[in-house]
Amino acid sequence: MEPIISIIMPIFNRANLIAETLDSIKNQTYTLWECIIIDDGSTDNTVEILKKYQEEDNRFKFFVRPNNITKGPSSCRNFAFEKALGSYIQFFDSDDIMHQDHLNLKINSIKDSDLVVCKLKEFEQEFDKQEFLLDTVPNISYQNLFEDFVSGAFPMMMVAPMWKKESLQPYLPIREDLHILEDYDLYARALFEPKKISIINEILILYRMGLSSSTNSFYSNIDYGLESYLEAKRTVLKLTSSKSVRLCILKMTLGFFRMGLAQQKYEGCQKCIDFIKHERLLYSIKLKMQFFRIHFFISFLNL
Repeated sequence: MEPIISIIMPIFNRANLIAETLDSIKNQTYTLWECIIIDDGSTDNTVEILKKYQEEDNRFKFFVRPNNITKGPSSCRNFAFEKALGSYIQFFDSDDIMHQDHLNLKINSIKDSDLVVCKLKEFEQEFDKQEFLLDTVPNISYQNLFEDFVSGAFPMMMVAPMWKKESLQPYLPIREDLHILEDYDLYARALFEPKKISIINEILILYRMGLSSSTNSFYSNIDYGLESYLEAKRTVLKLTSSKSVRLCILKMTLGFFRMGLAQQKYEGCQKCIDFIKHERLLYSIKLKMQFFRIHFFISFLNL
């Protein structure tokens, strides 16, 4: 018997978009799936739409997040995982679109691997299936899976992989205290230990840009998610002492430091500086000299 794939989806106020997403799942050529949807307290008519899909197709399994569970997508995903019956786990977002062969290609590619990854492509607001055919996304490759992932050379968003359930389970639950980079934290811990990965260099998922999200909130106001960003990076730094990884994290942290200066979020700037010092990211004389110039500059801001 062919295996069941459990699709896990948190949702909040997506009444205007969710039908497109659910239709793309319903139209999959691989039919042995269940879609576990956890509503996170929607105030529009999202729930009514979900109930309708569940009544028409019992592979959709809709639940409301219990009041005793923390609000947020991570807690919803953790709750859904406990209900998953499938041997494979596919996280998905409530405004994204699956290619009709998405699940079929992944289940046929994963074989004895721990996970299989496909290419993703962003789109703006209106869905056009022709987007799947316009492949402008670079092919996925890596040299060192863990280091390439944590440094961003091997980008892997939450929805990109399908996992064997037994390969992902040891790293759960997803951290519920992070506003952003909860997927980065989870996958860093998972990929640090040897994993066998299959790659499908085809666009099988379209993800929607331009909507409000935690990540967008962070980039518009670093105070929103800076603690989560730094905590996720601490996870990586506890796992490895690689100089290339430390240098990458140093550069990214300095990038957010500069963003804080531009936004006049000086408390956030100080947190970036304290993080760099505490985590000892300045592992060379050259880096220390460059940092000294930055430190000298910010001393005039009374940070």
